[in-house]
Amino acid sequence: MIQQDLESLGLTGDEAKVYYALLQLGGAYVSAIAKKADVHRVVCYKILDQLVEKGLVSSFLKNKIRHFSVESPTILVRRQREKLEQAERLLPELLSVTNALAYKPKIQYYEGVEGLKNIMEETLMAEGEMLGYTNLRDLPKVIPEDYLRDWASRKIAKRTKTRMLSPHLPEALQYLQTYYPRGFDPHLVEILFVNPGEFPFEYEITIYGDKVAILSLNPNERMGLIIESPVYAKTQRAIFQLAWLGATSFVAK
Repeated sequence: MIQQDLESLGLTGDEAKVYYALLQLGGAYVSAIAKKADVHRVVCYKILDQLVEKGLVSSFLKNKIRHFSVESPTILVRRQREKLEQAERLLPELLSVTNALAYKPKIQYYEGVEGLKNIMEETLMAEGEMLGYTNLRDLPKVIPEDYLRDWASRKIAKRTKTRMLSPHLPEALQYLQTYYPRGFDPHLVEILFVNPGEFPFEYEITIYGDKVAILSLNPNERMGLIIESPVYAKTQRAIFQLAWLGATSFVAK
């Protein structure tokens, strides 16, 4: 329907009705236009004034009565073409902003025990393998033990594969027995223990998906953050793979 097409060109529903009626009449007084458009005469006056302001309709006095006529419909086409040209001129700037945002990392900062638990909850959203560095002796110092057990149970239930590096300490060696559910699939968790003197990890770093979660294992600074960046996560994943390869070689000796 032509009125709907006119609306798509920027006219309101009533403007389209009045404009199309006047277009069919060629030119007329408001009474004839209102009848043709099937709108109230007073409303028709208001709409005609709007169309005059838009440059689509003109008016003049004829026998002391205001007479209206339609300007060339090519005005509608020209204005749409001008809008298209304006959009094309603006497009490069809009794309530059979009591209900048696409590569801008998103960083979320957390504090306190609840904040650290929020980070742990976020890691459970991992769809693929979780990789990282931790200190299994110190982790229970900043995260409540009952929460660690619950978190581990839910992670195992999701069958999320985990590979971590941790300092070789007596408490760390007992971590899985203490906090993981009895009889869990050992293939879901791999931990390589490294020299605590050379690698005294004081932060836990978990790499998953496009994110890297970092939390302090120092009870005096319970804080952490999550960095969401495909580029950063890819880099950290590559660094971990290199560290894992080195640790595996060390264990093999």
